[in-house]
Amino acid sequence: MGAPAKERNENVRRIVSNTGPLLHLGEAQALNLLGQAGEIHVPQAVDIEMRFQAEKWPEQRPAWLIVDNLVPPHSTEAELWLEAGLLHAGEAEAIALARQICADWLVTDDAAARLFAQTLGIEVHGSLGIVLWAAATGRLNRPEAEAVLDRLSRSSLWLSPRVLAEAKAALEKIYS
Repeated sequence: MGAPAKERNENVRRIVSNTGPLLHLGEAQALNLLGQAGEIHVPQAVDIEMRFQAEKWPEQRPAWLIVDNLVPPHSTEAELWLEAGLLHAGEAEAIALARQICADWLVTDDAAARLFAQTLGIEVHGSLGIVLWAAATGRLNRPEAEAVLDRLSRSSLWLSPRVLAEAKAALEKIYS
């Protein structure tokens, strides 16, 4: 018999992230914003990918981050998506985990993963969305939000000038 199922606090948003937002928000010194958004889960593949992306990940992994194992049938669907070439390992496992734990949000910066998850009915946000959420909920004041957006634009996250302008316009609306 396995461990007892963890009670879900209905007042806390359950979020699954793939590698991109962990990496990009970390580079922008804003990973704490993700932790404030809710209960953050990642699958094993994402934890492994982060070890390759961020040398000190094992020591710096936030205490609030929950690393989960996939179980059938969700582990099987992730394997099938990977074998079909639809997604990379971290993305496939993150989407499967979002389905497994009935996540409120999937956080990804990958366009293909975003579209795939949306076709499955999963609400998807990216690193920019986390920054805008933090601004809209009063977790960042305007100068802080603008600074995080600037740092995010200099991270390894590719942002088109149009998307960055839209994010800055959204901040303008939030603070007006």
